Amino acid sequence: MPFALATAGDRGDPVTRRRWLRRASWSLVGGAATAACGPLGDRGAGAGQADGAPVQLTYLHQWSQTQGHGPITDQLASRFREQFPTIQVEPVYSSEYYAKIVAMIASGDLPDVVTYNLAFLPRLVGKGVVVPAETLAKGATRLDKNELLPAARELASFNGKLVAVPYALNTSGLAYNQTLFKQRGLDPTKPPVTWSDLTDMAKRLTGQNGETPIWGTVFPKGTADNVSPLVAFLWQNGGELVDMTRRVATWHSPAGVESLQFQVDLVHKHRVANYEKPGNAQAGEIGIWHLPPGNISQLQKNVGESFEWNTAHLPKGKQQATTVGGHSLSVLKTNRHHEQAWRFVHWWVQPAQNAEYLVASTTLPPWRAVEGQPVWQRWLNEQPRFKPFVEMLAYGRPTPKLTLWEDVVNVLVEARDAAGTAKKTAKEALEDAARMAGPLIQQG
Repeated sequence: MPFALATAGDRGDPVTRRRWLRRASWSLVGGAATAACGPLGDRGAGAGQADGAPVQLTYLHQWSQTQGHGPITDQLASRFREQFPTIQVEPVYSSEYYAKIVAMIASGDLPDVVTYNLAFLPRLVGKGVVVPAETLAKGATRLDKNELLPAARELASFNGKLVAVPYALNTSGLAYNQTLFKQRGLDPTKPPVTWSDLTDMAKRLTGQNGETPIWGTVFPKGTADNVSPLVAFLWQNGGELVDMTRRVATWHSPAGVESLQFQVDLVHKHRVANYEKPGNAQAGEIGIWHLPPGNISQLQKNVGESFEWNTAHLPKGKQQATTVGGHSLSVLKTNRHHEQAWRFVHWWVQPAQNAEYLVASTTLPPWRAVEGQPVWQRWLNEQPRFKPFVEMLAYGRPTPKLTLWEDVVNVLVEARDAAGTAKKTAKEALEDAARMAGPLIQQG
């Protein structure tokens, strides 16, 4: 999945900027200069280019060459250097990304620009090492934060000020096996729209193919992140995760318990999903399953012509809702070259560049202006399976801005799995999780 986190510790030498640059060996592909006119502020490819001797900047990122994010990162960085020869930005990849950032912050030897998961930004911002985007966005490099989708703007803003700059988003949706729909007498053009649809269709889809069990659906675990379906179902049922005013968990409310119970019932009551052996969707063993948009290209490749399939919105409960995840860029307090680092960030999120990045990485636009870009429109027309995920952005909500949200997520994962395996009731699992996460939430 496109936003998977690498958190293993690094056992290499102490990290310094010089060592990063010595180790970096990049195959950079240049591209044609692209004007970036639009509501984000630029009025030309070379607008506001810095004068004087070239400065050397590092952009620390987590995107390997095996992901769509990796090659396009190098390509765009190369193009930026061509357009702004006095700002030599070197992209530096780390497979131990988040551990590296922790180490570099501890050492005080910071990269100039970093990418960061939007859901975990409070931890980075809390370290006091980020130069707020809104203080850098001036004149030719201004940004109109109202052009951001609301969930993205909320995730990237602190105390009413835009601190980081979102450049890629993610949502959750469904994939469904149209061939299996036909075989079971269901309309292959009509995926489930509501929770009751999901249950009813899953019952009809569940069966056998010889000795191979065919499951109507899955117990929903992670997609774009570890708990996105759990959170989406809770919101759809009218529940909330955390009361941020009192700093207490509220996911164990009746609405929250009911939403998790619905998921548990798919396994233990309706028997249309299997927790331990869910089946292989790519082999045609599941009728309806959850996925993020970043998995679509690989699914297309793996399924090939084996069966027909399509994508759809998440089925809704009392209302429609989904989590919004993604990544942002931040300028760090290196106490030098902040203006040039901001020029790079600003250029990166201009509509033309951003659209090109999103297509290559199969992620979704945080900026409204990107939606009108020809490259984006052409790609959506050629890849209609991505459209439900784009449409789900309209129902996207930000997760709570907690410094230790990543740790809270781990608690919720344990609760979900305890209920899914029937080790605890849904009520017990969520109540225990609320008690366990209480001290984490209290830290704000």
